[in-house]
Amino acid sequence: MAEKKFARNAVDYMKADPKYPKFRLETNIEIVKNIVQVDGDTVPGAKFYSEAKWIIPSSDKEIRLIESHTHKFGVLIGFFGFNYDDIQDLGAEIEFTVDNETHKITRSFASFVPFGVQHGPLIIRNVVRPIFHFVTGNTDKYE
Repeated sequence: MAEKKFARNAVDYMKADPKYPKFRLETNIEIVKNIVQVDGDTVPGAKFYSEAKWIIPSSDKEIRLIESHTHKFGVLIGFFGFNYDDIQDLGAEIEFTVDNETHKITRSFASFVPFGVQHGPLIIRNVVRPIFHFVTGNTDKYE
């Protein structure tokens, strides 16, 4: 049977041995569970980057995802709570610094950070329910 035309564009796995810049911090894989990653390596020719993960409750006081940095592309960052009774309730607190302004966030949200704008650190605290997290940008490689 012939392979379908766009089957190679559907990714249902995390990129093997991904390489990240130094501002991207290592996390506990028992708490931050990577789901999928799309980029120019996983989908040849893609001029797009995206990854998704679950962040689950733990005894860890905080989870630091990134330090301060900029990109040569715009980035969309989202965090969504898992409370069916109040879907806007994040179930955690996120401290996110953008352009040297620190924001404390407790509601589900998405934020667009334009090309060249400083962002980070990004710190997650007091996770009481699972959180779905994604990041995406108009680039074929996250750097």
